[in-house]
Amino acid sequence: MAGTTRRRLLLGRLGLLALWWLWMPALALLIWVVKHFVFGGFGQQDQSYRLFLQAQFLPHGTPVHATALFWIWATIGLIGNLVMAVNVAVTVVLPRWVDYLLVGATSLALLASTGCTVMAFWDNDKDLGRYYARATVLDIPASASDAPASARPLTRDARKGDGDRCDHLGAADVPACIKVRPMPNFDFEPRTASYAAAATALKTGSALASGVSLLGHSIHYLPGKGQGHGVWTGVLDGSGSQPTEGVAVWDGTSNSNSACEFKGDHSFDRAFGGNRANSLRNLLAERFPGLLYQDQDVWGYCDGTDLATAKPVIVIAVTRQIAWHKRTVQRPDGVLVLTGSPSGKPVIEHRSTVHPGELPGTVYPGSVVKEQISAVQWLAGRGAKNRDGFGFAHTSTDTNATNPGEYLLRSATDGHYYYVTPLVPRNSSSEAIIAFAVVRADEVDADLNELQVYVQGDTSRPVNLTELSSRMVAWITQQTGVTVTTGAGGNLQEIIPFGKGMWRGFVDINGQTQDYIDVSGDGRTTPNLVYLKQSPPGSQPSPGGTPSPSPQPSATTAPSAPPSATDCGGDPAKLSTSQLAACVSSFSSALANRLQSPPAQ
Repeated sequence: MAGTTRRRLLLGRLGLLALWWLWMPALALLIWVVKHFVFGGFGQQDQSYRLFLQAQFLPHGTPVHATALFWIWATIGLIGNLVMAVNVAVTVVLPRWVDYLLVGATSLALLASTGCTVMAFWDNDKDLGRYYARATVLDIPASASDAPASARPLTRDARKGDGDRCDHLGAADVPACIKVRPMPNFDFEPRTASYAAAATALKTGSALASGVSLLGHSIHYLPGKGQGHGVWTGVLDGSGSQPTEGVAVWDGTSNSNSACEFKGDHSFDRAFGGNRANSLRNLLAERFPGLLYQDQDVWGYCDGTDLATAKPVIVIAVTRQIAWHKRTVQRPDGVLVLTGSPSGKPVIEHRSTVHPGELPGTVYPGSVVKEQISAVQWLAGRGAKNRDGFGFAHTSTDTNATNPGEYLLRSATDGHYYYVTPLVPRNSSSEAIIAFAVVRADEVDADLNELQVYVQGDTSRPVNLTELSSRMVAWITQQTGVTVTTGAGGNLQEIIPFGKGMWRGFVDINGQTQDYIDVSGDGRTTPNLVYLKQSPPGSQPSPGGTPSPSPQPSATTAPSAPPSATDCGGDPAKLSTSQLAACVSSFSSALANRLQSPPAQ
């Protein structure tokens, strides 16, 4: 009788223990059944749930190198085990050694699980930095002992490198490669217009059918071959049951744009914004469940010289979620190339490797470039990151606030496409450009492209975008008598590097780039203001105007002399508009020089 009672009590406790452990896996299985069978055909449901479970619980598919969340679940389960073991020891008559074994083994397992939880949390964020840091090179213009101030936390205790890829190696527990070399002369070709103007032109003048809109983040600049040959493109996406219409194209200077359409032999019956059978996102998730993408990595182009007959092509730079230590990371994995067909069924090709020149735009995900730049802060270790604020950041100056980096530019030196990002000190109010992040954008395979961070030397006066915008505004006022505004909703937009030490700012009026102004970072060359639209300064652009360069002053005409220091120190009301603008420019340069100079002792 006692044996039967003991057996019944043990079976009851085992049943409770099984329920305690299995309710969460059973719930996860139920959610999968609902997503897979009830929402069958919705590929994103299956894909997102599977990737969620991998990222949050089992990156490697087993408890080996599991995440912190998995070990928290295991720890909670073992707490229940311990409570049950103590209850059995108290209420069920068992040999004393069995009671000790149950409680002791459960306690040890709980202790081990708690340790695994701590270890999974420990350095989880640094592991992300380690993944991207292995493909990062910090380029400094002088030896490690004379490194720029922004790089000293990394170079201070650096070890000797192999002399090939790395001249020095960081001393922290994050792979850090340091190369002693100045930034090469890439001679980047300038863009034709600002991103904001491209967004306005492509959004308002492209779609022909109801339910079609520009896929916002698909606006991309395709540099072309040679200065001034670049174009802006965007995907004209459908919604509901309306399929994708095509690809819009804008040359950056005219008041109108064109498009190549999905029709005839190039029909396309899906859309990113479509629902049910019209959803392109679901189709991509079903056919390529391991590939991910962000809308900013979607772009299109027209394959053909005549847009009326050109074939629309959509390109998606994709990533794959992979296990890395006790977490997952996003690894580039080529591109998806989408075209139409006579039946309307999308033709989708996955190219895991793309070589330069195969496609006219970026094939490397810009979203990954942002992660790589952000991970630079880990190169010198956690202490330098947290205490010293080591690292670099995107500029927050008002002209570039909405589009601060990852500019796709073509190098006139080697013909390759690059992502170029001006960087300022991290955790600082400074807007001085102290480094440039450069990544090849016209090639990709199943790994990271190398990020080069070219740190500027302390002896050279760094470019300050706030000062540059002030100089641009002053020069425009001096030449035209019109004062332009900057920042969100302003006229002067997006100051972008090009050439050798040159910067271009775009003057947008009513959403269109009317003019651009080129200035040198060191202020040694005369600014060049170019009118793209034939309209008087300060007036509204005339629709349909033909873009052309502004009339240049004759070679025999001497520029008016700037006011003297005495003039600038006098009554501002007595100065002409051009003299006042010149004084503002002089004061801005003087203030920038004083801020960069050490204080007098």
